[in-house]
Formats: sequence, C-alpha cells, structure tokens
Amino acid sequence: MTTPRLPVGVSHLAWGFDVSPIDRLEGFLDDATDIGFQGIVCFDTTVSPWIDRPDDFLARLGRRHLELVGVILRPGLDYVFTDRLARFMAAVGGGKIMILSGYCGSEGDWDVVVPALEHHGKIAARAGIRAVYHHHTGWIAETMEQTERLLADTNPKAIGAMLDCGHATKDFVGHSAEEFFRRNRDRIAYVEFKDWTPETDLRTEVGRGRCHWPAVAQALRELDYQGWIVVEQNGTVLTPKTSSVESLRFIRETLEL
Repeated sequence: MTTPRLPVGVSHLAWGFDVSPIDRLEGFLDDATDIGFQGIVCFDTTVSPWIDRPDDFLARLGRRHLELVGVILRPGLDYVFTDRLARFMAAVGGGKIMILSGYCGSEGDWDVVVPALEHHGKIAARAGIRAVYHHHTGWIAETMEQTERLLADTNPKAIGAMLDCGHATKDFVGHSAEEFFRRNRDRIAYVEFKDWTPETDLRTEVGRGRCHWPAVAQALRELDYQGWIVVEQNGTVLTPKTSSVESLRFIRETLEL
C-alpha cells in the first residue's frame, strides 16, 4: 500500500521553549515556511499571550500557509486554562491535537494523576480537540509498558495516544517505535519524528540516530496512517533552520513519506 504524501510540521523547540515574543514567533514561522513545513506545533508558553486573540494568531499562520497542528500542554490542575486553550485551538483550526506533556508525578501517584489527565482530555474533547498523552523520559508513563497501562486505564474518547519516535527509541527498552505504533494504531492520533543516540541524546537530526526509520515508515504505510508527522529536536549544534532542513529532506527523500 502506498501512503499519500503525508503533511509534515515542525515544533519550535529547537528555536526555543518559548517563542511568544513577536520577533521570535515571526522568525520561527518564517523559517518553517522557508524550509517547506506545512504546519507547526507550539508549547503552551508560546500561545498563552495569544489565547484571547486567535484571529490574530491565525492571520499570522495564514499569511505563510501554515496550520497549527497542535499545542503542547504541561498538565497541572488549572482546568480553566485547559478550557481556554482548547477554545483557542478550535478557533485557530488545523490539526486540533492537544499534547499532554509534562512532569506530573511518579508511578506511585498513578491513581491521582491519571484521572486528572483524563479530565484534561474531556475538557479538550468538548471543544472538538483531541488530547493525546506524550510518553516521555521521567514522566509518569516513560516505558512502553507504562504507556500502554495508561492507555488501558483511560477512556479512549478522552485520551488518545501519540508516538514520539525519539523517546520510544530511548525509553522503550526491549521494544521499538514501530512495535508501539503497530500495537496501538487505533489509538494513535499523532506521530512525532525525533531521533536519539547516547552521544547526542535527543539533539539529533532525523536519520542520524538509532531509530529504525525504514520500519517506522513501513508501518505508517501498511496501517494507512494519514495524520501529521511533526519534526521535533530538543536542540542542535547546527542552526535550527539548517537542522530542520536536513530532517525534512530525510523524511521526503529517503523515507519517501
């Protein structure tokens, strides 16, 4: 089966955790457009100043023919902010993925944290936004086993799954990004292309690390994934733009996605 050409976006993390100042936001958006990305993912820090001005934010995207793929929310107990963020995302449109990602306790806090995550997801769903949990080093669900337990313990209508290929390669010991995708395809709404090596950790261009990319690409094709691919790096020794050009070229030319 041949997968249609998938839309590819980029996270601003390589440009900085917070690019909300207008000059930094405009610079990131211009770079994303110049490179050839079709969408962006932002952290909650970046969109917070715009949360009551969705039309203004949308206009800046529209001038560059970009979509807002999603926003990364660091979940806490501020459900009012989650509701405001979901409404902002709905107004801006685009991919409508809310990525729940942040340190939220240890496994001993499971019975408190997991229902709270689910509540964030329910709030998002009321606005037509799909919440997904971000498995991550040091978060409450780091390993594949913990991540699948979290999925089993939450309502699929409230919490979806995502695949972070870099963290899967780093944290899913004994497993792979491809395996997680195949096992949880029906729940996965979002795929992040990040790479990892022990030497450069997650500051690694896509294709330079240990992720088995041909296997991931084959799984996306076979299981007919038609959602967004988003490139994210935790940093780079190159400029963010140069690094992201390399990652996008690998995705388009080597993986042919």
